[in-house]
Amino acid sequence: MSLSGQSKMSARLHRLRPSARKVVLLTWEAVDRGVPLQAALSQVLQDMSLSGETRRQATDLAYWTFRGMLRCTFVLQTLFPRFDKFLSPVRRLLVIAAAALLFQERAPQYAIVNETVADIAQLAGKGVAGAANGGLRNLLRLGQAVHTQEFYRQSSDRDDYAAFLRLVSIPPGIGYLLRRELGEEAARRALRQSFERPVAALRVNIARTGWQDTMSLLRQAGGQPLPGKAGQRGLWFPDGLPASVSVQELIASGRVSSQSAGSQLVLAHLEFPDEAPVWDVCAGFGGKTMALLEEGHAVTLATDISWRRLSHLSGECARLGLNVPHVLLADGTRPPLDSWPGHVLLDVPCSGLGVLGRRPDIKLREPDIAAYTRVQKELVQSLLQRMTRGRCLAYITCTLTCQENEQLLREALEGTGAHILNEWLPGTETLTAPGAVQGGSSREFPVEGMYAALVQV
Repeated sequence: MSLSGQSKMSARLHRLRPSARKVVLLTWEAVDRGVPLQAALSQVLQDMSLSGETRRQATDLAYWTFRGMLRCTFVLQTLFPRFDKFLSPVRRLLVIAAAALLFQERAPQYAIVNETVADIAQLAGKGVAGAANGGLRNLLRLGQAVHTQEFYRQSSDRDDYAAFLRLVSIPPGIGYLLRRELGEEAARRALRQSFERPVAALRVNIARTGWQDTMSLLRQAGGQPLPGKAGQRGLWFPDGLPASVSVQELIASGRVSSQSAGSQLVLAHLEFPDEAPVWDVCAGFGGKTMALLEEGHAVTLATDISWRRLSHLSGECARLGLNVPHVLLADGTRPPLDSWPGHVLLDVPCSGLGVLGRRPDIKLREPDIAAYTRVQKELVQSLLQRMTRGRCLAYITCTLTCQENEQLLREALEGTGAHILNEWLPGTETLTAPGAVQGGSSREFPVEGMYAALVQV
C-alpha cells in the first residue's frame, strides 16, 4: 500500500466507532512501535471514552488476542486461502474476532461476527466484508475441533510437538528453546500455563492502619491467602477479582496493590537476614520496592535505566503512604556508587518466558538469550564488587531458562567468594482452591515461572 493509502486507512481506522475491537486495534499499533502491551493498552483506554464494562471487555480481549494470536492466525489461514492478501487492519480485525469467538466465555458470537463485518466494510468495502462474514461463520461451524491438537497438525511436522505449539500459540523458536532447556514434559506444562489467564492476586498494604479489616473484607469476598509467609498480606482469587468489592477503590486509597502471586511468593521466600538498607537496582515501576517498604524494610535507593518506569515510584509511595526512597536514573552495570553498605534487590532484565500469560506480547519477538545473560552477569558481578561482606543480594528473574537462572548465577559467582543461601525454582508452587469455591471440587492453579536466589557476599 502506498503512503497515501496507508494514511487514508489510518484515518478510517480512527473513525471506527468506539468499541473493544477498536481499543485492541489501536493497542496493537502501539505494540508495533515497541510499547509494552500493558502500557499501550492503558494509554488507549485513557484516551478513549468508554463505559466501565466496555473497558473490562477491551482489556480481556486485548490479552486474549495477543495470547492466542498465532493460533488464531493459523485457524484463519485455513478458512481464508488468501488471508495474507487482506489489508493489515482487516487481518487484525479478523484475528481479534477469532480471539473473541474462541476464547472469551459467554461472548455473543453472532454479534461479534456482525460488528466485525461492519467495521471491515467501513475500512475495506462490502466485497471484503462479505468474504469476512463467510469465513467467520465457517469458524463458528468448526465447533470444538479448533480446541484440539489434531486440528493444528500438518503433514510436514516431524512430531506432534509442532502441532502442540500451534495449539498454545507459541512461536517455534521459543517452544523448542524451552524443550531443550526443560525437557518436553516440563516445557509442555509451562506452555499450557502460558495460555491460561494468570490468577488474580492482591497485596494488602500492612503499613496502613486498619489493614486487618481490608484483609477480612477481601477474604469474605473469596480471597485465599498465598502459601507461607506471603499469605500474611497476599491474597489470590480463584474466580478472578470479586465484583462484590470495589477493588479499584481499595487500590486508589492505597489499601491494596495489584502484584502477581509469583512476585509475592519469591519476595517472601528471599527474606533479608537483617535490617540493613536495601538498594533496588532495577526498580522498574517500583512494585517490589513498595512491597518491601510496606513490610518495614529500609529501601533507601531505587534505580533503573528507564525514567518512564521509574517516574511512577514517587506517586506510588504517596498512594500507599510510604516514604520515598532516593530515586536515580542509573545503569546497574555501571553503578553510581563505589560501595554499598546494605543489601541489594536485583530483579534483572530477562526474556520473560515465565510470564507469557501476563505479557503475551513477548511472543512477538525471538528472545536474544545471549544478550540477556551478558547483562545479567555484568549486573551481578558489578554489584558484588561494591557490596559489604555479609550482606545479601536477591537475584530474581521471570523466566524459565537455566541459562538465565541457576546456570547464570553459579557462573557469575565463580571466584567471588559469594554463595547461594536459598533458591526458588520455576514450577515449585501450585495454588489450590478449596472445594467450596466451585461446586465442591478443588482446583489447582500454577504460579508463574519465576526464579529467585538469595546470595550472601
